[in-house]
Amino acid sequence: MAHHPEQPLIILGNRIAPALLEKKAIRRCEIATCKGSCCSDGVWVDISEANAIRANAELIKPFMRPERRNVESWFAELHEDDPAFPSGQYTGTTTVVDQTHPNGETCIFLRPEDRYCAIQAACFARGLPPWKYKPTYCCLFPVVDEFDERGNRTVTIDSENTLFERGGGCHESCACEPQPMFQIYAEEVALALGVEGYRALCAATGETPRL
Repeated sequence: MAHHPEQPLIILGNRIAPALLEKKAIRRCEIATCKGSCCSDGVWVDISEANAIRANAELIKPFMRPERRNVESWFAELHEDDPAFPSGQYTGTTTVVDQTHPNGETCIFLRPEDRYCAIQAACFARGLPPWKYKPTYCCLFPVVDEFDERGNRTVTIDSENTLFERGGGCHESCACEPQPMFQIYAEEVALALGVEGYRALCAATGETPRL
């Protein structure tokens, strides 16, 4: 049964924001043109994610430039006051000056030579799942999840990030048939909801699953 647009859409306990259902004539960006604009800044990560990256530093280091391989330089200070993070503790990846990037600086893990994430490149090279050690926020972007004071989760599209003003919106306009945003970013939505959740969302909206 198709979803009635006036009713909130709940998939496996997750509220789906209207922005994710909106149809747009856009396509995903390509690294060759966007140069990893979404990685211009550092990213907040749960301390457990930071610790997993540190624990696998020897796997990741070979995919970083020598001057970036000091593990102590990878993360900023620790914060312990945000229940939005599973552990309540979080930190941020650091940024480095990169004059070859359009924005002048990038996350320390963004490789200047090809604009791929060193963490993800390391996983690919070792035959591991590409998202195994990459921070959750990075894996999902521009899909994001938000939690209210009761812990209820909403899955939506990030449309307020200041990096969009610098061309980091992860999409390009195209002369193509408009599609729901959740179809354009099917892989990220499937990561957020699980493949079962993604397919349930397709069923609720009358869309044919891509995955």
